[in-house]
Amino acid sequence: MDVKPTAIDMQTSMMLGQHNSKSKEDLKQVAEQFEAIFVDMFLKEARKGELAETLFSNQASETFQSMLDQEYSKLMAQKAGLGIAEALYSQFKDNVGGEE
Repeated sequence: MDVKPTAIDMQTSMMLGQHNSKSKEDLKQVAEQFEAIFVDMFLKEARKGELAETLFSNQASETFQSMLDQEYSKLMAQKAGLGIAEALYSQFKDNVGGEE
């Protein structure tokens, strides 16, 4: 399994480095970002199962597809979701203070 830092990872690292508040809103954001990373990894693995090369298969299209998958992952985690973010939030919400 190829584990590389993604844009989502970098955003999470920067967000966590900017402040150390332990609010429930921060927990929601981190849970959504975790779900987005999970969905992104799922999409990458699903794309490995392609049976044939696409018409425009090159490094640029692979980079574009990777970036598009990351954006899809973020949107899926924010909108529809798989329920991972909600499960993480409900599991850890009692351990953080702050406003909901």
